[in-house]
Amino acid sequence: MVILLKMNLTCNFRCEYCYEEPIRPEEQIIDHEEVEKTIRSLWEKGGGKGKDGKPKLDDQGNYCGPKVTLHGGEPTVLSREDLERYLKLCFELTGRSGIQTNGYLIDDDMIELFKKYKTHVGFSIDGPWPLNELRGSGTKANRKKQTKRILKTIKKLRKTKLPKKFWRKDKDGKLKETFMTASVIAVIHKKNALGDRREILKQWVKELNDLKITGRLNPCCCGKPEIDLTPSEAVEAYTDLFDFMLEEGLSGWSPFRDIINSLKGDKNVVCVYRNCDPFCTHSATSVLNDGSTGVCLRLYTDGKVYLRAKEESTIRSDVLEQTDCKDCPWWKYCYGGCTGLSKDFDWRNKDRYCEVYKALFEKASNIMKVFRIKAKDKSKQGKSKSSGEYDHLDGDEHLDGDTRHLDSDG
Repeated sequence: MVILLKMNLTCNFRCEYCYEEPIRPEEQIIDHEEVEKTIRSLWEKGGGKGKDGKPKLDDQGNYCGPKVTLHGGEPTVLSREDLERYLKLCFELTGRSGIQTNGYLIDDDMIELFKKYKTHVGFSIDGPWPLNELRGSGTKANRKKQTKRILKTIKKLRKTKLPKKFWRKDKDGKLKETFMTASVIAVIHKKNALGDRREILKQWVKELNDLKITGRLNPCCCGKPEIDLTPSEAVEAYTDLFDFMLEEGLSGWSPFRDIINSLKGDKNVVCVYRNCDPFCTHSATSVLNDGSTGVCLRLYTDGKVYLRAKEESTIRSDVLEQTDCKDCPWWKYCYGGCTGLSKDFDWRNKDRYCEVYKALFEKASNIMKVFRIKAKDKSKQGKSKSSGEYDHLDGDEHLDGDTRHLDSDG
């Protein structure tokens, strides 16, 4: 289970493709008592509480219960008192905390809070200027300044040491300096993936990788033709980016690593390529401002907030198996793609970027054949709900060697 704290949906930015815009309030009234009660209840029901009442640990001493992370909206617009309240709660329940943010309001005092509660910081940013021009607020000149500030903050965070009590041990059992972790979610669209701008995007991804920062490159799907890539543009962009990752040996970026993991039968696969019930999304249990629970907010594009069903089903897969998805060689590896990116924003349809996934699965499959790595045969595999054993999901912290990143395009 992944618990996303989305009790605040207000934001200091007005990004031009935000999928939360239809449900964004002018101001948010939060019932903190009900929100906290819901978080604790979900955490306990999800198996987060050990026999001693503390966070449940596995045999290696690692927390193994539900993940809890601050999301939005923009969580840094909360008062410092409220921000610390929820970071502290995340830390109490899981031994760490996480936040997905545009990063603009982060200052030295906030970084001290992050250090105190061992916070992994996921940044939502689409690249250096002008690739990030669709994000931010105000004029282009203002957005350019905002972009530069955020990029500076990302580098600063990676150079910030955690308190000694959080330092890791090396192979000899000696403590070694441990720094704050960060990740990046970049939304891919016409302003950063076409022509010369894609070359800038590539170099930026390489620079991030050198800082031991990885993350996701999410296709934009806001329904605006001046922003969204066409299917053919998306195929060209993503196959080119995949080639770049291979040439540079960049292994930690999604969706490419997820494509390969899915083919290998590795359960560490992003929710886009897993069964998804739109009424009970495994990738996100969203805690709302009144303490009620919702699903992944990608599914609220009609402006209505639907509460979460009590049980997860295979309803979307049941429907898609009656379409052309059934005979697709990649069906058992992608399950029709993201429910929130469905064609015409109807969950009964497959992902509008189906052709992108087909191209990437084919390329990855051929690469695996060259190195005699067998893809797992899923042709006889029955339908199942998402197990969540190795979740790499929306807004959740995902371990990738010594690096961590969040999955979201909020």
